[in-house]
Amino acid sequence: MKINPITNIFNQLPSSSNLVMRTKLIADLLENKTVFYDCENARDLEILKVNETWQAKNGQHVLSVDVRDAGKERVITMRANRIAKIDGESARVIKVGPAPEKSEAREAMETGDWGKFFDSFSSLK
Repeated sequence: MKINPITNIFNQLPSSSNLVMRTKLIADLLENKTVFYDCENARDLEILKVNETWQAKNGQHVLSVDVRDAGKERVITMRANRIAKIDGESARVIKVGPAPEKSEAREAMETGDWGKFFDSFSSLK
C-alpha cells in the first residue's frame, strides 16, 4: 500500500509527546516547497513554514502552515491526506507493509491479562 509521507510521519509519531519531533520532520519535508493541495479549489501552494501539527477528533491529520497562495502570504490549515504532490512529485510514494506481529506480552497488556503478561517474562530468566 502506498501512503502520503506526512501520514506516515503521523503514524510513526502519533502522540502529543512527539509533537515537536513530528512537526520538525514535516517541516523538513515541506518547507520551501510547492505542494498541490487537492481540495474543492485544488491548486499549488508554496509552503513557507509549518507552524503546528495535530490529529483532529475525527482522526484526520492536520497541519497549520504559512503559505504563499496567488502571491499573498497567509496561514491556513491543511489535511495531510489532501497533499497530492510535493514539488511536482507524487506525495503517495511510501510503501507500507503489514504491521509486525504482536508479542504475547503486548497482547496480554492490551487485553489486561496481567497474569499472562508477567508470565511472558519467565522465559527471560
